[in-house]
Amino acid sequence: MTTTAKTIYLPYMCDHALALTAALQGLGLEAETLPPPDEETLAMGRELCLGRECLPLFVATGDILRRARQPDFDPARAAYFMPTAAGPCRFGQYCTTQRMLLDEAGLHEVEIISPSAANGYEGLGDQSLRFRRLAWQSVVGVDLLLKLRYEYRPMECQAGTTDQVYWACIDRLTEAIREGGGRRAVDAMAWAAERFAALDVDRSQERPWIGLFGEIYLRANTFTSQDLARQVEQLGGRVWLAPMIEWLYFTVWWARTHARRDGRVRDWMRAVLNDRVQRYDEARMLRPVRHLLTFAHELPIDLLMDLARPYYEPLLGTEAPCSVGKAVDFCQHGLSGVINILPFSCMPGLLV
Repeated sequence: MTTTAKTIYLPYMCDHALALTAALQGLGLEAETLPPPDEETLAMGRELCLGRECLPLFVATGDILRRARQPDFDPARAAYFMPTAAGPCRFGQYCTTQRMLLDEAGLHEVEIISPSAANGYEGLGDQSLRFRRLAWQSVVGVDLLLKLRYEYRPMECQAGTTDQVYWACIDRLTEAIREGGGRRAVDAMAWAAERFAALDVDRSQERPWIGLFGEIYLRANTFTSQDLARQVEQLGGRVWLAPMIEWLYFTVWWARTHARRDGRVRDWMRAVLNDRVQRYDEARMLRPVRHLLTFAHELPIDLLMDLARPYYEPLLGTEAPCSVGKAVDFCQHGLSGVINILPFSCMPGLLV
């Protein structure tokens, strides 16, 4: 982790960034969520990039550049949070590319914090375990609130009421995470359940379910996806969005599988323990809202990999095995259709 003298800036990939910022603040660190990307940050990112990189790199780079151009920004006190991953996907080169781009922009002093998917994002310094637990609860909580949002918004009798409840619940969850998570996070989900259950909805119209999966940034970010979930709703459907926890479960599965193959018993045991703690926290936070959701449970990662294996070997990595497995999972649940969203020229997306 970085020193407490620095401000950690998180790009607004999705609403999960708000809760992750709260997790960092809960550790006593100064953290700030950057504003959501827009046409301005896209243009800024493209100024420095060559044009062959992924769309998420353009906007994520533009996000930090826009903040750096504001008068109160101090590069010597700034750290940019950009996780990474191993394998052939270009995401693994984001932090390296952004280091070069920031240097070209004269921002040599800006630190880049890059926890890696290779070890399940464990490399976060002396507060690693505490942050990882808080971060996990953050992601689980926002995933569940998004499930509720996409379940109820197409049925709302008064436009906008579901989004109002959703943002109130996001505020409640982030405050719970900032205060230490755990029981507080579970209570926040119970509070959310009461608010969503009280919404005035019309269940008389049958709406087809559409599964939305693919490249993680695009499917989660409403700017780069052009708010695809809302477009589906306007056409009469409703969305089951592949959750963020799926990728985090996969990183632990990856670490566990490789540790077992290589005979690294200690690393294998740590990955097994991480997986069990994740499942425990997910189950606790799901319990208060489970009765409100049509598809409350996500398929365990081992079974998801089994679904992908006839088409793609999961050990090849990238997000492709998650997307392939999720497509089959959606079909087995009887969904009416699926949408695979990917950046132009995305290798894992094209494989899927």
